[in-house]
Amino acid sequence: MTILYDTQSLLERSLTKLVRNPILLVTYLLEPLIFFLLFSQLFQKLSVFMPSEPGGYLSYVTPGIVMFCALITSPLSGVSIVNDLNLGFLSRMLLTQVSRPAILLGRLLTDMAVVAAQSLITIVAAMAMGVRIASGLPGILLMLLTVAFFELAFSGVFLAIGIATRKTETVNALAGFLYLPMIFLSSAMFPTSFFPDWIQAISNYNPMSYVSDVMRQLVIGRPSLSDLASAYALIGIIAIVTFAATLYQFRKVIS
Repeated sequence: MTILYDTQSLLERSLTKLVRNPILLVTYLLEPLIFFLLFSQLFQKLSVFMPSEPGGYLSYVTPGIVMFCALITSPLSGVSIVNDLNLGFLSRMLLTQVSRPAILLGRLLTDMAVVAAQSLITIVAAMAMGVRIASGLPGILLMLLTVAFFELAFSGVFLAIGIATRKTETVNALAGFLYLPMIFLSSAMFPTSFFPDWIQAISNYNPMSYVSDVMRQLVIGRPSLSDLASAYALIGIIAIVTFAATLYQFRKVIS
């Protein structure tokens, strides 16, 4: 039970730090909403070219923005662990009896809570603008669960880089390098039929495409169990790879 208590304590610490920084909190929560409003209004006329898409472009882009929430939140764990390393907080924790896995779990659960809140705000805004989530409340809950686990899987990339380099600049640079290709070389924001052939080929192997398409099925109300299983299998594989790298780096710190 020690790991549960320690995880809860560290989760409360991370959430308290976030709440005590209202500018950062508001920025985190409103950033995806701003992108949603921009994309939904700037490209609203694309609905004319999407006659087979229920709800038009607004319904199409909603899952994409929800997935965007996962991308912008995933570097937070890496930045946080770098700050804890450089400020000596992690070293002081390692002198105590705190559970070592709880150090990572507390931070990761914080980020999952943030991305769930961002996604819920985006979904509520979309519904207020006329988007109908055909799968209802179960579909919304499954969307939140999916985006939280996707964020968890990609957090491992930035945790490993942060622990290895101990530089927030490196974590932020990698995040900036990955954001645009992962978003725009996928089906998250636009149908792949709009893309040149070479971008379509890249999109077919982009994890964002797989998960965005499954989330879109939840919006239009035609979820496929096989597609859901494939998406979660993909997220699981990513998580195994990224957290293997994270644990390798973390063991070097605590040893």
